[in-house]
Amino acid sequence: MNAFDQYEVWFVTGAQLLYSNEMVAGLNASGKLPVKVVYKGTVNSSKEVTEAFKAANNDEKCIGVITWMHTFSPAKMWIHGLQELKKPLLH
Repeated sequence: MNAFDQYEVWFVTGAQLLYSNEMVAGLNASGKLPVKVVYKGTVNSSKEVTEAFKAANNDEKCIGVITWMHTFSPAKMWIHGLQELKKPLLH
């Protein structure tokens, strides 16, 4: 049994769905990560970013967040949510 079996890392992307599910599936299928990556959807506004990161903060299974900030998602929409995030971030 892996010590991280009960935990997950959330994958959140901005503005587009482009390849997101395939990326998560590839990360999980690689066998190189000790924790499951869970696709948590696409965020399209500052409010959605903040809601996603607050949910991550409050979920005991979530031990971190991976973000994929497309060039189509304006960087400023991530600022407030990133200030709220209390979990490790990989961008």
